[in-house]
Amino acid sequence: MLVPLPTGVPDAGVRLARIAGTTRAAKSEARAQGTFELTRTRWGSRLFARLARRQRFIALFVTNVRGPDQRLHVAGAPLERVWPVAPIQGNVRLGVAALSYAGRLGVCIHTDADAIRARVAGRALDQELHRMTTS
Repeated sequence: MLVPLPTGVPDAGVRLARIAGTTRAAKSEARAQGTFELTRTRWGSRLFARLARRQRFIALFVTNVRGPDQRLHVAGAPLERVWPVAPIQGNVRLGVAALSYAGRLGVCIHTDADAIRARVAGRALDQELHRMTTS
């Protein structure tokens, strides 16, 4: 699902509201459409992977997953934290993944180290999240 992000909107609250509205509308439309028929075959998957390495339309992705509200246990031990892992591929340079778990939100940044410094992107994300939660 492709969603244009209003990155130029200076007010974090307005920007977040626009992103949420656009995403909500796009999500219901994407679910109604389903997946691309072509990508359900081995040949189609290979073709799609080849095109993904050459595309210039998508530079980054953002994804989030709502996790369980209650703590889980693995082999009887409580699972303390979970972190999302959403590797970038093709020529996508930046990925941001969020996952909620037992009242906490974990956010990870995945970058192409040759194109984007993860520390710089991480600091910018941290500052933005702080700005959004304190205003």
